[in-house]
Amino acid sequence: MKFGLLAMVMIAFAACQKTDRPALGNYPKDTNPPGGPLKFYATFEAEKSGFVFDSIKANFGQPNSASIVDGGVTGKAFQGTNNGFIVFPSANDFAQSTSFTVSFWIKTTLAQKDNVNADGVLTLASANNFWGNMTWYADHTTGGNSDSMDLKVHWANGSGDNWDFAGYTGNARWPGMYDGNWHDVVFVYDAPTKTATLYKDGVQFDQKTNETISFDGAASSLIVGGFEQAANIQGNYAGNTWMSGFPGLIDNIRLYNVALAAPDVQALYANKQ
Repeated sequence: MKFGLLAMVMIAFAACQKTDRPALGNYPKDTNPPGGPLKFYATFEAEKSGFVFDSIKANFGQPNSASIVDGGVTGKAFQGTNNGFIVFPSANDFAQSTSFTVSFWIKTTLAQKDNVNADGVLTLASANNFWGNMTWYADHTTGGNSDSMDLKVHWANGSGDNWDFAGYTGNARWPGMYDGNWHDVVFVYDAPTKTATLYKDGVQFDQKTNETISFDGAASSLIVGGFEQAANIQGNYAGNTWMSGFPGLIDNIRLYNVALAAPDVQALYANKQ
C-alpha cells in the first residue's frame, strides 16, 4: 500500500503533538526523530540539512577536487568530478526499509558527458556485494552529441542482484539529461505489490511489476558522486579503471522508508524539493 504525504504527516503529528512537523521539503536538524518516514536528507546548505556542514569536507575522499557550489536546485549543490565524492558513514536506518523511495536531483551538460567511463551518482554500499545495495550510475555510451543518458541503477536482492533497471540504453535512454538543467529522479518501490516506479521530473518514466528488491543486511556508507569503490569498499578505482565520479551537480537527496504516492512525487518536483 502506498502512503500519501498527508497521511504520514497526520500520523507523525498525533504521535508527537508538542513538536511542529516540518513540511516535506524542510527537515532541519533534530526535527526528524527516529522512526519518521524520511530516513536521510542531504541538501548542501547547513541550515537546511540533517547533518553538520563541516563534516562533509572532512569526509571527502582523497584525492578529491569536488566542492560545494552555488547554483543548486534552490541554493548550494555538490559539484562532482571524475575523482570527487562524499562519503557519509551511513544512511541512518534506511537500509531496514522494505518499501522505500529514493529521490535526488542532478544537473550536467553535454560537454561533461563521459563517453568512456561509468560515472557513479549515488551508492548505498555493502560489505558483501561488489555493486552495493543501491548504485545509480550514468553508464559510458557512444554518440557524444546526444543529450540522452544511460542512467542505470543496481539493487540488491538479498544476497543476489536486481538488474531490471539497468536497460536504459539506445531508444530507452533518459532524454534531455545532459541539457544543463536540473532534473529530479525518483524511484518508488512498493513491497506488498512488488511494483517499482521510476519518475523523471515528476512524470512516470518506467514501471515494472513482480520486482523483488531487498537490502542485504550489510549496508554501510552512502557515497554521493561515486561508486562504493571510491570509499575502498569492495575494491577501489585503481582496480576498476572503467569507474569514475559524476562530473555534474547533485542536490536534495532524500531516502524514505515508504512508497510515496504519485502526487507526492510530483510535489517534490514542483516545489524543487
